[in-house]
Amino acid sequence: MAELDSALNPDAGRAELTARIALLEARLAAAEERAALAEALAQADPLTGALNRYGFRRELDRALSFRQRYGTSISIVLFDIDGLKQTNDRYGHAAGDALIIGFLQALKGRLRQSDATARLGGDEFAVLLWHANESVACLKARALQRALQTCHARWGAVGLPLAASVGAAEIMSNDGVEAAMLLADRRLYENKSARGRRGADTPPDLDIRRFAS
Repeated sequence: MAELDSALNPDAGRAELTARIALLEARLAAAEERAALAEALAQADPLTGALNRYGFRRELDRALSFRQRYGTSISIVLFDIDGLKQTNDRYGHAAGDALIIGFLQALKGRLRQSDATARLGGDEFAVLLWHANESVACLKARALQRALQTCHARWGAVGLPLAASVGAAEIMSNDGVEAAMLLADRRLYENKSARGRRGADTPPDLDIRRFAS
């Protein structure tokens, strides 16, 4: 009957076709929106909203493409938060979550908008620094470490102190991501060991770049 009406009234047929096309376009737009949301969620840490390990890898790939084209220096800074297990044991996991969220907020407040932050897992965070060679990255890592030690995360009436061990490395080539991650990780654990021997912090004259050897 609809086909007969369309044949007898061409304007009605065109209107029906236009309506169907509009419906299909709306459904396609909704499907694309759902796909984009799913992709974003797949790359985000559910607790903090920062990139997860997969999302950080995607951001690294984007940065490497930019580096290959323009020669931009790119560096990685790794953080290992102090006291997460002790906070969980003493106050519960809700307090531990508050510590993690507070750490990320304090960290992002001291970074450029272009710098990507990621939670790699547990108490491990990473930052991708654009336009930063190794010297700049190491100085930035040290400055962040010092600044974070003046901050607290809030959990109810409790102030949870923020502190972390750090390690930084520049990505030296387009295929050097894994090498940079390993070097930054080694420097982080050497920094953690040095802090453990000397107390909460390394002495003022200790440069993170000394851990390169």
